[in-house]
This record gives sequence, C-alpha cells and structure tokens, in this order.
Amino acid sequence: MIKPIFSYPDHDENLYLSWFKDSFSSVFVATNPFLNIPDFPLNPQGEWIPDEVNSVAKQRGADAGISWQKISMLCGFPSIAYVNRALGLTGSKRLSDKFSCPADTATMLKLCREQNIFIPDEGFLSPLSELSLASFLKELEHDEVIVADHFGTSPRPMKSEKFLKPEVFPTPEIYAQDKSIYVSIYTDYHYFLVCQTDASRSKANPANYFDGFFANENTNDLWGVSDLS
Repeated sequence: MIKPIFSYPDHDENLYLSWFKDSFSSVFVATNPFLNIPDFPLNPQGEWIPDEVNSVAKQRGADAGISWQKISMLCGFPSIAYVNRALGLTGSKRLSDKFSCPADTATMLKLCREQNIFIPDEGFLSPLSELSLASFLKELEHDEVIVADHFGTSPRPMKSEKFLKPEVFPTPEIYAQDKSIYVSIYTDYHYFLVCQTDASRSKANPANYFDGFFANENTNDLWGVSDLS
C-alpha cells in the first residue's frame, strides 16, 4: 500500500510556507473558476454541480470558466479576497461569524443567479482546474502521479493524461512520486494549494496554468478574509 506523505495544514491559522517548509519552497494558491454553462439550469444552493454540467464544462474548456477576478469586478468587490469570503457562506458555510459577510455572499449569489453562473464546488478541483493540471503535469514530465481522497486516504497511482478526459476525477490530493509537487484542496474550500520544490518550480510556473497568487510568509487559510472590514 502507498502511504500518504503530505497533508493539508490542520488549522486555518497554520501558515502555508511554515507548514510545508521541510518539503517545499513555494506554495501557489490556485482558485477554482466559476462555470458559465447557460444551457443548463443552476443547481439549487447547497447542492453539488451535476456531473453532466462538469463534463460539458471540461469538453468546452477555458471558455466555460469565469475567473475570481471577473466575479470580483462584476460584484463590485475590491479584490478576490472578497470572493473568497463570499464563498465561505456557501456549501458547508464553515466561515465563522467573526469573518463572514452575508451581504457580500448575497451579492455574489444574486449575480450568479441572474447570469446563470455556477459557483465552484468546495473540496474538489473544478473540471477546468483538472484540464490545467494535466497541462501543468505534462510540462513537469510527470506521466503518472499518486492521487488520494481527502486527508490522504486511499492513495493510488493514476496516469496524468486522465485529467484530460471528459469525466471529472474526485482527487483532492495529488503528488508526484519524486515528491517534488503536491496539490491539495481542503474539504470546505474553493481554492487549492500547489506546493513545489525549487527544482519543480524551475521547470513549470503554476501562475502560467492557474489563476491565483503565491503565498507569502503570512498566508494561511484566512488569506484576505481576516483583514477585511
């Protein structure tokens, strides 16, 4: 049996770079895009995006996606941190009252209803993120990776090219066999972490494949949210 060798930070306050410092030198926070599939009705709030919608999005590619930057602009938010906070009261609604803003969540959901935009599911890579991941792994020359369920359970090998197939693969944890890269999304969040060694980063820059930003020494799962008024 293949044993998991990495784990997502176990508390919101854990700083990404400190948590992964013994294994990785950089952490990129990648945002799962919203989906614009106008020929399908929206899923009811709190329910998962239907498999058929995810499959169609994957077949249509990047044109089916809407970035957090675009959502931020459409909602009149100053930055994607506000999108992160607004998403925190969807799905599991895990974001505490201390940090949440129901008004921003309502603004975002109203926009999505009016424009038939699917908000990203929490806890899994979006179909468009999977397409980007396939290209990213190809540049890194990882033809096969280890994928696992949440918390590193049930690890198994998988060909990287499978991420290009129409079906969506529920693989919230992914890492290379040479331990040079680790991709993980927590159960309650709508973004994922791309952790790399210096050698891996020199071969492929995640910013060329995913929307998001590189973590600094102060970045954790409360990024932006804890600083908003």
